[in-house]
Amino acid sequence: MIRFGILGTARIARAFFRQQLEGVEITAIASRDIKKARAFASEFSIRKAYGSYDALLADPEIEAVYIPLPQHLHAEYVIKSAKARKHVLLEKPAALNAREVRTMTASCRKHEVLYMEAFMYRFLRIHNHAKELVTSGAIGELRHIDYHLCFNAWARGLEGFRMKRNEGGGAVYDLGIYAVDFLRFITGKEPKLVNAYMRRHKGKGIDIFTNAIYSIDKVVATVTCGFHCDANYYTLAGELGAVHSPVALSGRPDQHSLWLHFHKDNSRREEIFPAEVPFKYEIEYFARCIERKEQPFLGAENSLRNAMMLDELFAKARPI
Repeated sequence: MIRFGILGTARIARAFFRQQLEGVEITAIASRDIKKARAFASEFSIRKAYGSYDALLADPEIEAVYIPLPQHLHAEYVIKSAKARKHVLLEKPAALNAREVRTMTASCRKHEVLYMEAFMYRFLRIHNHAKELVTSGAIGELRHIDYHLCFNAWARGLEGFRMKRNEGGGAVYDLGIYAVDFLRFITGKEPKLVNAYMRRHKGKGIDIFTNAIYSIDKVVATVTCGFHCDANYYTLAGELGAVHSPVALSGRPDQHSLWLHFHKDNSRREEIFPAEVPFKYEIEYFARCIERKEQPFLGAENSLRNAMMLDELFAKARPI
């Protein structure tokens, strides 16, 4: 049993309590507001509540932490967690740039703690099956990826750090990170940026729409992320047919489906995937890595490569 502490009472942290966890105990919760920490602890029957993140890190009973803090705080608290000898499960994006990723993961190595970035979609069967269809050649050689992940931030009344440029706000950090990781996940290769366009909010300065084209050997990939509309799907197009997912990303425990279409005979079929809780699989996997002293597959190198892709995107995207 690995005892975890959670730094912050972010909404996403509640996802770990949707199902009973195996091999994991959420032992403590911390907030800068002790009342919030105690309320969270009471709601989910957590034994300990702390009024500061540092107080939780000082608890010798805690073996690992989950960090869902705003991204501008990630580097600071990964380093503090490593120094406190706590293994780190970090919410995406890992940091604001590749330099921060290098610094904080070096600290984890120095203090001999495991590090993993939390890409929960990687633990859903639907996306792993889509990858299998590509690697098995079921749709022929992959030629095109079309990935869209956007939501209307204003219609949802989104507030907080995602809307603040100096706290790592904007659609690329919040949503685009999934897109670049997805390209690397599906192809197993490193994409090269061909062209990109970005629109920023005139008042807030955050990016609210980005469209980018990547080249991955023979594959051309188009990705879109934004806070300006609702679009959530991907298509993997091969020489013989295509795989389409109406949901590119969802952490909700909903039933999902993949559509396969083969143009040669115009045949189609739907494959249904039952509701799952990827956050449960994610933290249980990390706990097993800790017990077995194994490096997680979503470790420092994966975070660094993703961060380098975002750095390049911000540097080269043309304003529109």
